[in-house]
Amino acid sequence: MLGLALVMLFLAMFAVTAQLRIPLVSDPLPHLESATWPAALLGTLLLVSDVALPVPSSGVMIAHGAAFGLVPGALLSLVGGTGATLTAYVVGGRSRGLVDRLVTDEQQQRGARLLERHGMWAIVATRPVPMLAETVGILAGTSSTMPWWKVTVAAALGNVVPAVAYAATGALALRFVNGLTVFLAVLAVALLVGILSARAGRPRRGRTGQDQHGDIR
Repeated sequence: MLGLALVMLFLAMFAVTAQLRIPLVSDPLPHLESATWPAALLGTLLLVSDVALPVPSSGVMIAHGAAFGLVPGALLSLVGGTGATLTAYVVGGRSRGLVDRLVTDEQQQRGARLLERHGMWAIVATRPVPMLAETVGILAGTSSTMPWWKVTVAAALGNVVPAVAYAATGALALRFVNGLTVFLAVLAVALLVGILSARAGRPRRGRTGQDQHGDIR
């Protein structure tokens, strides 16, 4: 329920921002065409602000690749995407008191066990997915089982594929590959990671119910 509430909140925030039609948010690409430090800083900050604003993150990452090249553009997108996850994590930590009032101790312990088992891989798999990435980051911040360094590593791993893919699209001028194609490919990789992590976290059936003499405990 908390995750669903966060998704609905993000949808509402995105709708309000879209109605305001802020030029820098709705169409930031004209400000990112030159390979300058202000453009690099602006693009990185836009990716970080994607936590709360409907920033066209794929377009920003493609612009990074077009302006700065494959490796520098991918690094800028990697820093911005990882920063977005850490921002969501900090927001979740600041909201822990509210969660304590809304969620029972039993539910919190159940969520903590799930995050402890799948926390890092959940962040990796959902990082390319809009709104879901921010939701998982905030939920990780509300848990005491996810330290910041684990969140940082997971966010960096989850951002590698989209950062490189979009930067390559911009740097190599792959006109036969559009943003939608890259986005679908990135989602496919995220889905594969999610399936593999779920299979790895599934408890294996063993002989724990029997002792060494074969008697049922």
